[in-house]
Amino acid sequence: MNDIKTVLNDFLINTKTTSALIFDVKGKLITSLDINYSDSVAAMSAAILSMCEKFLSDLEKGSLKQLYLKTTEGIVIGNKINTSNFIVVFSESSSNIGLLMHNTEELASELGKNPLLK
Repeated sequence: MNDIKTVLNDFLINTKTTSALIFDVKGKLITSLDINYSDSVAAMSAAILSMCEKFLSDLEKGSLKQLYLKTTEGIVIGNKINTSNFIVVFSESSSNIGLLMHNTEELASELGKNPLLK
């Protein structure tokens, strides 16, 4: 688990994001950094991602890969790690949204190689 936290912490530093969490498809928290109420956030995020997947499936628009939310205080990016796990990152800045979305996707791919998240 320390390896996952190290990768996550490096990502936060390099991308200047404020916090992140990893959870499974059922909303069970795997790990988080710099986020309050992470168990609740994991459960709510899993519900949001599940509804979005169902929405896309019903519309026959493919499967969910990444979700972007813009708030009054920043942005939230959710990304599939694999069929069982997700990562959500939070940033106060949306100035480099395309780069952050790309970096989050690369992070998800890297995390997907970790045996603890397979």
